[in-house]
Amino acid sequence: MITITVLILATALLLAMVFNLVLKPRFSAGLTTACMITALVGGLLIYGTGYAQATGDAALSILRTPFAVVRMFVGVNDLSGIAGTTFVKTEAGIIFFWVIHLCAFYSMASAAMFTLGAELLRHLRVFLSRKGELVLIYGINDGSIELGKDCLSAGGCSVIFAEESISQEDAAKLNNLGMAVIVGERVSSPDKMFLRKLNLKKRRLAVYALSAAEDQNLIFAEKLLQALQDAGIPARQTGITLPGEENIIAPMLQATEEKYGYGFVQVVDEPGLVARAAIRVCPPWETMSFDENGRAEEDYSCAVIGFGKHGQAMLKQLVMNGQFAGSRFHAAVFSPIWEEESGAIFSESPEIFRQYDIQCFCADARSRMFYSWLEEQLASLKQIAVCTGNEELNSEITNDLMLFLKRRKAENICVIQCGKSGVRYQAAVGSQVERTSIYTRSLLSAEIADRNAMILNGSYDSSERSVWEKWLDCDSFGRASSRASADFIPAMIKISRGNREEILSGNWNLSPEQLEALGETEHLRWMAFHFVMGYSVMSADRMEENARIVAESRRAGVPCSVRITKDSDNRLHACLIPWEELDALSQREKELTGREISYKQIDINNVLVLPQILQAAEKAEA
Repeated sequence: MITITVLILATALLLAMVFNLVLKPRFSAGLTTACMITALVGGLLIYGTGYAQATGDAALSILRTPFAVVRMFVGVNDLSGIAGTTFVKTEAGIIFFWVIHLCAFYSMASAAMFTLGAELLRHLRVFLSRKGELVLIYGINDGSIELGKDCLSAGGCSVIFAEESISQEDAAKLNNLGMAVIVGERVSSPDKMFLRKLNLKKRRLAVYALSAAEDQNLIFAEKLLQALQDAGIPARQTGITLPGEENIIAPMLQATEEKYGYGFVQVVDEPGLVARAAIRVCPPWETMSFDENGRAEEDYSCAVIGFGKHGQAMLKQLVMNGQFAGSRFHAAVFSPIWEEESGAIFSESPEIFRQYDIQCFCADARSRMFYSWLEEQLASLKQIAVCTGNEELNSEITNDLMLFLKRRKAENICVIQCGKSGVRYQAAVGSQVERTSIYTRSLLSAEIADRNAMILNGSYDSSERSVWEKWLDCDSFGRASSRASADFIPAMIKISRGNREEILSGNWNLSPEQLEALGETEHLRWMAFHFVMGYSVMSADRMEENARIVAESRRAGVPCSVRITKDSDNRLHACLIPWEELDALSQREKELTGREISYKQIDINNVLVLPQILQAAEKAEA
């Protein structure tokens, strides 16, 4: 009987291990509960009947039965005490007896493994995550888990989640995905013990603070930053991404030459992320054709449906990425409440409605007005972005649109749906519906986002300082400007009729006409970025007044923060003029200051630095 008991216990333990690893937590818990109930009922039946028959004493049987049933769950049986009674005198009864004991011990072993085993596995995962780049994700939710999976699939890194508390189901889910979890009070107040678990001395740290409680993300980021500083972790090997307002949060966390901070900081908002993702998968330049000199052969025209936060973010991205030499930008916005929704964008970016042909219609995209407009624009329309803020409504509008476009044979119009879950799009009518999430490493990583921008920013400064040092000296606006320019690199490659491999090999030979067109395109993109960021054109009188102030300060030997062509406080810039007028502006500045400058050449230089950016990025990715 000892041999049978050992076999039963070993089998139960093995099953508990296998089922807890293979089954999803809720199914494993359900099976454990079912086995426990089966064992309780079967044990009461077997031992209650058996003791009553074996002893003939009802009172004693009632007392002994519960103890025997409880002992079943720790692997003890009393077969000898009920031998020869009804349930165990046949072979089938004996089998039933051992099955009930198997269920009892399995339920106990499974419950213990689900708690103690999961805890031990969690600590083991943390210990095994001490090599390679570390991805530390604060906050456990569907989006952050999706990001963790994407980071793991990219390879070369370990993923650790940090949370004050966690459900057993979430812990099991993350363990099954191969991701570790740190839980407890130290997550709320990271210290040296917390960092010791992470082994950060010689490896990169990418932090994503993505808790659903958004105010906690900044608190965690600041406390972790203090712990990193106390531990002497070099700023350059750290980066953080968190939601919020760029102009407020980035200066608080970004390292500078004067203060410690994270080396790379990306502050994001969900509508902005979705819009950037949409531009990546359906960029305006892919809908355009260009001649051999790099000039557009037609205008760029688009429509935005819905004008809440998603619609406004999408319009800004389309404006910044839809400017090409030889082309004019046209956009139509449709929303039945656009006047009620549009206060922020008209206040923050008024010039985009003055500089570009953007029409706003107080109409639903399901209305006759919209379809009448659409019928008239089919020949020139390039893209339609559906951004109502309601994914069900997005789908309804898109389905009707696709049917309309298919019947009109307008097959080259790209339709994009922007919602909280990411982007759904069809590059052309009849093509496969594609989906992309915003919770990807390539979109959220602060270092990846800044890699090309940092190199491009460094090209503006001819000093001997490193690219990193120049980046630390750059303000939030300058970083955002460099990122926008870097995001446009694929457009430059497409317009030049080249490819990445040619550029990396040094085989990118541009004619003077191509350089001129690409320089003009860069200038148009740069202006669009500034208009989106709220800038307006500086008047000639203001420029000359600035020149006078600068000259007087120099004569007096007094430091002066005034720039002749730019006023950051009032968001004015003298270079926000057509390409053809830049030479005259350069000449006027020379007359005022004596300084030789060519604003056209500055734009062209941004094109010429492209091989250097791609080569540096290739080296960083290796």
